[in-house]
Amino acid sequence: MKRALFLFLAIALLAAGLVWFLRRSQQDADTSRIVFTYVTPETRDLRQTLTLNGTINPVLSTEIKSEVNGRLSAVHVNAGDTVTEGQLLVELDAGSLRAQIDSARLGIASAQLRVNRARQEFDRMTTLGKREFVNAKELENAEIDFQLASNDLAIQGAQLRVLEDNLKKTSILAPYAGTILSVAARPGMVVTGAESGREGNTLMELADLARLRVEANINEIDVSAISLGMPVEISFESIRELKATGRVTFISPSAARSGGAAATTNGSREFPLQIAVEDAGDRVKPGMTARVRIETGRAEQALAVEIGVVFIDFETDATFVFVRQPAGEPVKRKVVIGVRDGTYVEIKDGLAIGEEVSRQRPPSDRRQPGDRGARKNGS
Repeated sequence: MKRALFLFLAIALLAAGLVWFLRRSQQDADTSRIVFTYVTPETRDLRQTLTLNGTINPVLSTEIKSEVNGRLSAVHVNAGDTVTEGQLLVELDAGSLRAQIDSARLGIASAQLRVNRARQEFDRMTTLGKREFVNAKELENAEIDFQLASNDLAIQGAQLRVLEDNLKKTSILAPYAGTILSVAARPGMVVTGAESGREGNTLMELADLARLRVEANINEIDVSAISLGMPVEISFESIRELKATGRVTFISPSAARSGGAAATTNGSREFPLQIAVEDAGDRVKPGMTARVRIETGRAEQALAVEIGVVFIDFETDATFVFVRQPAGEPVKRKVVIGVRDGTYVEIKDGLAIGEEVSRQRPPSDRRQPGDRGARKNGS
């Protein structure tokens, strides 16, 4: 029994030794096969930028609607027209309203006559009451009739003012100077007024094209790097040669919501962002696609290496490089990174000028479970 046990242990030790030997041989073979190439850190100016796509929209844009019901009698503008504040845009047929106003004025005249008669009767009853020719009930009824007639006159006057106000609204004027973007109104069209909770018909859209902005979304990872007033470079998809400048004017305090939940893109929450466009010129139109570049960091004469030689452990967020040694494979060293552009990254600590850094990760530092080391990408 003991002999069998010793034999089993001997076989196990032999197998373990063989496995170790094969692994070591494989590692040595891998090391011998790898030809390490190195880069030398250098000082350079770095500019870290964030690129977003957005849409050009006017800062001030208004859907022109009628406040009253009616039939359009005239449309005085076309799409593309430039208008001034107070310019007449659309007229509604006011014939029915004028007839109602005439009727209301006659009603007021009649109500005034009833007030006069009720006042005379009340005055007469008051005089008779002082002589005790009428009782208190009759005097009270005369006073009530006078008050009712006065109230009816006030109601008729209020109704007339409403009708006169509606008559003014049959002429729709431009609320501010701008450009007519679109026109849906046509003469003879019957429209519903935007009042009493009703949405109403959109007759045309007016916008101030002198003030434009880019509306975009920024993910939750990058939003903390943006602040109000940051300068922005703007380019346009349809006008490649045109460049403009701008500034961040609005950052939403919360993620955009869609259907009651925060909107996400690729699993990241999106925050609405607005950028005022400066000096874009007349060629830029609402609806165009714009690309904005926002500088989020800058380093002057910083010690930098290529982004591809810096690795990251996503479990600990530590960054490291492999430094060349006089003999053998390069040695892993932790570094602190800073500003990075699309090609280079600043090394703030952990590396000195003259030290060489490997482009390859040595086989001895192969990733273990939980170590998801990978090259850190620049923005």
